[in-house]
Amino acid sequence: MQTSLRTAILVFLVFTVAVAALDGQSGRTVEQRKLQSSLANAPSVKLHVMFKREAMKIHGKSEFDVFANPVVSTDGANALYNGFSTFVENDSQFKYMLVNGVGYLVESSTKGTGATNVQCLPAVMPFDFILPAFNDATPIPSASVGDATIECSSGKLFKAKFGGASFAVCALGASGFIAHSSDITIEAKYLDAPFDIVAPKLNDGVKPCSALAEATSVTPTALALLTGDEIPASTSRNLKAASHMAMAASKCECKSTPRPCIFLHGLGNPRELDELQDTPRLTNKKFGSIKGHAPCCSTIKYAVVNTVDYGWTNDTLQEKYCRHSLSVSNSSDLATSTIQDTIIVTHSMGGLVMAGALVTGKCKFGTNTSWVALSSPMTGSMAGDYLQDFCNDETNNFAKGLFELIGQCPMSISRQSTVYQGEKYSTPELDAKYVAAQEAYRGNVTAAMCSDFYVGLFSPYQGPSILGGTTIPHKSKENDGLVEFDSCAAGLDPTQFGTSYMDRFYMPELNHADTAFLTGEGILNDYQKPHKWFECLL
Repeated sequence: MQTSLRTAILVFLVFTVAVAALDGQSGRTVEQRKLQSSLANAPSVKLHVMFKREAMKIHGKSEFDVFANPVVSTDGANALYNGFSTFVENDSQFKYMLVNGVGYLVESSTKGTGATNVQCLPAVMPFDFILPAFNDATPIPSASVGDATIECSSGKLFKAKFGGASFAVCALGASGFIAHSSDITIEAKYLDAPFDIVAPKLNDGVKPCSALAEATSVTPTALALLTGDEIPASTSRNLKAASHMAMAASKCECKSTPRPCIFLHGLGNPRELDELQDTPRLTNKKFGSIKGHAPCCSTIKYAVVNTVDYGWTNDTLQEKYCRHSLSVSNSSDLATSTIQDTIIVTHSMGGLVMAGALVTGKCKFGTNTSWVALSSPMTGSMAGDYLQDFCNDETNNFAKGLFELIGQCPMSISRQSTVYQGEKYSTPELDAKYVAAQEAYRGNVTAAMCSDFYVGLFSPYQGPSILGGTTIPHKSKENDGLVEFDSCAAGLDPTQFGTSYMDRFYMPELNHADTAFLTGEGILNDYQKPHKWFECLL
């Protein structure tokens, strides 16, 4: 199943059914609206969703439909939307549902064989503020995405914000509405009749699901939008004073000269290949593809190096990283080991290897070379200390589920090399090398991604990352499951980090796999867009 999928579709399902509240009565006649100005008149809606970015696809689809029914309280004061969306991938059908605020995934075979699997969708986002966000929808005179002006023939244009994403919503009366953001367009059509949305029966042994959304009251302005009545006078006056809403373009262009890019992975890959690769397929899931999100890369190459039997301080490993980096640009100077006109992207221990190589003079950066560092453990990782305690029989509380994430006993040489600076398994010699590496990092890195929250995007990597973030005795809760923010930012000024994908030093809420481009991209939050960050960076 595609990474970050369940969270992505549930977030969007809740979001889109909430958007339906913005102009829910436009399909009724003026006479009917005047007779019943209440939430009870809100129609069902079909929303056609279009993603503009490759990394946002769900089950390989960039377009899909969401169907939603309003559920109104008996007093007509509160509203909640039930909804569903269905996807087919290979021989499986995936139906994502939101019923009475509870999220479900129903997986079945398109061939009618095998059992149907029903499970709860996780509460990884605060869904309870979604509908209230649309209570704060405000009228605006105009809007644009990049250089393109948003056309709204009715002149009824509103601004709404969910999570980190702003939307311009054009209410089109009986024709529905269109919601625009930098990365998403939603076209809505009101339906004449509702449809059945019934909560599925959970598999035996599955605990009841927790609610992710609840019925919410609406403001006078939102009620007017729901029923099609006149906008309150105060809102109309605000419309005249409101400012233009400008949203960033979906895609970024390269702001510098395109150059060859080389991606250098972190520890845990047992393979060794002399030839650089065009894809990350052989990196043992240490890097994901950046294809389609690298406008500044004239070519993209991935190194495949044994990072199990060699630690970051190893001379041979450092020389290999330098040799590969020197090979991608014709202007690099082999005689002086000067890397020129190159974009170097390191992940995890790869950052320490490169910093160590610069310290020991095995290579150096020349003209127009940029170093982009992702989740670099510049003071090490407590994962190594935790595993070593277990291997030494010094802890009885080791979480067995972490073996796949951090390795087993005996501990690999590479994991041994990343034990935490200043802790009991480090040495004065290793501590000194960490300090020198941090100095090289500070003096040479162009941009860095350092996460402060381990949950990240929903994917097969999320569970182990949560376990790592909560079980490993990190120095701080601000970590990506393996590397603390403070370790990643060691040697740098932490105040220069921001949560927008437009920040050169990026502090997202992503786990260690997310920052290696192994998963997808957050749909609505600027602080969960690793691909777009890289795309807009240079």
